[in-house]
Amino acid sequence: MTSQVKPLSFRGGALTSVVPLAVFLAATVALVLTGKAEVEGMVLAAMLGISLGMIFVRSAAEYSERVFSLMANRIGTVAVVCWLWAGAFSGILADSGLVEAIVWVGWKLDLTGRTFTLAVFIASSLFAVSTGSGLGTVVGFTTVMYPAGIVLGANPPALMGAILSGAAFGDNLAPVSDTTIVSAATQETDVGGVVRSRLKYSLIAAAVSCILFLVFGGGRSAVDPGEAASLLAETADPTGLPMLIPGLVVFIAAVSGLHFLAALNIGIAAAMVTGAVTGIFPLEHLLQLNPGGGSLAGSALSGALAMLPISILALLLVTANGLMEAGGFLELVMDRLHRTAARSVRAAETAIVALISLANIFVPVNTIAMVTVGPLANRLRKSYQIHPYRSANLLDTISCSFPFILPYAAVIVAASAIQAELARRYDFVSVLPWASEAPFVFYSIVLFPVMILAVITGFGRKKG
Repeated sequence: MTSQVKPLSFRGGALTSVVPLAVFLAATVALVLTGKAEVEGMVLAAMLGISLGMIFVRSAAEYSERVFSLMANRIGTVAVVCWLWAGAFSGILADSGLVEAIVWVGWKLDLTGRTFTLAVFIASSLFAVSTGSGLGTVVGFTTVMYPAGIVLGANPPALMGAILSGAAFGDNLAPVSDTTIVSAATQETDVGGVVRSRLKYSLIAAAVSCILFLVFGGGRSAVDPGEAASLLAETADPTGLPMLIPGLVVFIAAVSGLHFLAALNIGIAAAMVTGAVTGIFPLEHLLQLNPGGGSLAGSALSGALAMLPISILALLLVTANGLMEAGGFLELVMDRLHRTAARSVRAAETAIVALISLANIFVPVNTIAMVTVGPLANRLRKSYQIHPYRSANLLDTISCSFPFILPYAAVIVAASAIQAELARRYDFVSVLPWASEAPFVFYSIVLFPVMILAVITGFGRKKG
């Protein structure tokens, strides 16, 4: 990327070119420790880092122009396009009543206790794969499935673990997931091939998780049968079931090799047609004018706009990475890795795992962690002829493993907030402490050792 243009000269050499990213990471850690780990705050942290970096560069004019050119970097623009289109698509499916329809299926199949917990894991996985949104899955399923599952005798911590695990599975595997697309983009490869090559890891972790949910998912309902019937009647509705079709269409299209943007457009069109034909989701719900205030609203619009803060953050971090590379820091790191840790293919893969793990600990948004580490991982895999599918899989699977259960992860924070709201509505619902639900996020817990073993044994490895 920057090797074909003039490098930037920093006072203090290559080490000071890391200032923009280092300031961002330090500020983000401070946000995490104060409980304010919000994307908007991280946007300001990235802006601050890039601004402070100008103090150390020898030519402020060249630095400024490089910032402008880096904002147009393909990795950043791919991420932004992904988020906008995927946000619109997931907004449509989330508002179509699909979650309530899945509750209805469980109710009618008379799933209770551990079987309901297992069903929630499978259903939330399917929903997350369809929408590509782990956070959207947690919000939708916790709101409806958590109280319904307690009514049906599921073990509450295991039930939340099933929802979080399904969200992680979808985030890990969905062709329209931001993590899938960004991991492929940073490694300069195609989404469809990445998903096909990732299936073996994801399905192994999912199969083990199914067994664990079946063993530990049961409990005993403390809810009055009359109240239970009333709650299920209130939340269960089969109307939205046809909206599984657009999700299936997108998955098949993307895995078949169609470009993710084309697959998303086909999915949005399929959702519009399915919703209109069945009457589930009238076209005016996608985009509508608010007669009172004259403003626009709608599921597609709200879904896309919700992605704007993280899109801006991605562009800023791609820029910070580019400045670091232009200043020579990545060359310094690569040289150090070649001389010490990364002396073989296995060692290079281990270095990628270590780097993405550290990034996920510091940055509570897994896609942003991949944007940060992706360029260095790409250079490592090229040096050792590691296939781009392999390096993309290492980035994505690690980012959907233990980071999904960190106490400051976005999905954990969202789940706690929804539980608190539900506790105000239902006497039988309680807010689970992090320590009680984290051990039940089986998919994320199992996925990490699966990938460590893959690195050690070479399972799934092939040359690029």
